[in-house]
Amino acid sequence: MLTSLPPAVKAAAQSHLGSRVTEVSRLSGGDISAAFRVVAGHGQFVVKVRPEQADHPALFHAEALGLHLLGQQLVGEARAVVVPQVVGYGLAAGGTGVGQLAYLVMNFLEPAPETPQAQEALGRGLAALHRTAGPQFGGTPDNFMGFLPQKNPPTPTAAEFFWAARLAPQLKRAQDHLSAEDLRNFEALRERLPGLIPPEAPALVHGDLWRGNMLFTALGPALIDPAATYSHREVDLSLMRLFGGVSERVFAAYAEAFPPAEGWEQRADLWNLYPLLAHLNMFGDRYLGRLQAALHAASNIII
Repeated sequence: MLTSLPPAVKAAAQSHLGSRVTEVSRLSGGDISAAFRVVAGHGQFVVKVRPEQADHPALFHAEALGLHLLGQQLVGEARAVVVPQVVGYGLAAGGTGVGQLAYLVMNFLEPAPETPQAQEALGRGLAALHRTAGPQFGGTPDNFMGFLPQKNPPTPTAAEFFWAARLAPQLKRAQDHLSAEDLRNFEALRERLPGLIPPEAPALVHGDLWRGNMLFTALGPALIDPAATYSHREVDLSLMRLFGGVSERVFAAYAEAFPPAEGWEQRADLWNLYPLLAHLNMFGDRYLGRLQAALHAASNIII
């Protein structure tokens, strides 16, 4: 992981910003890229950097498109939340032995306290965002879950989209991690999916909405690092439960503004099979036990 902003990326950022970078500091977090706060002119910005990879060369391009897609819909009640504004992105020379570096430049969102009012604003804003309906599930540019590619083909039903565009590709990647029994259980679940998922219009979802992708800022609660498309809105709600850290005030404000279908929390294990499979494929067998537990719970949902 990069510990300092490479000179070629700094020069590229200056070109996008039209100002000389006068200050650079490393930001914490980030499993798949390094992030830096830079000061240029009278503003503060974030520069994300990662080595360009042959198997996913458009990761920051996809992130920029996702932020734009979400940002277009942050009107009316959805303005309770914000997303970073993209300044530019591209490739820069990495130096000897490094190859090309991908970078993304965005405005910096000044942190603010996570107050009860901000938590409630997050819930209401997310509910308003989810009211943005699409003509079908998927149907947006392909993007990534973490660093794993995910395709978003236009699909008529939530069950078909969840299986064909989400679970099936991850299961193919996870063959060496899963037992024959695991694979049989997934196939059995596949047959039940249409009856398990409540019918709803395709909703615009963040797609990777764990606590680390929510910020509380001076401009309001913010959503970052999206994997956005049109899907079932329980995708976001369930992932908010998966790793914890999200206040019950957020869920209560959401439910007041846009009540989820009855029993959504019992379906959380079903939806979270996808991020758990992705984590298994990205980070290894330490996620296998949790995946198997979620698979067992999802397989025992009573309709």
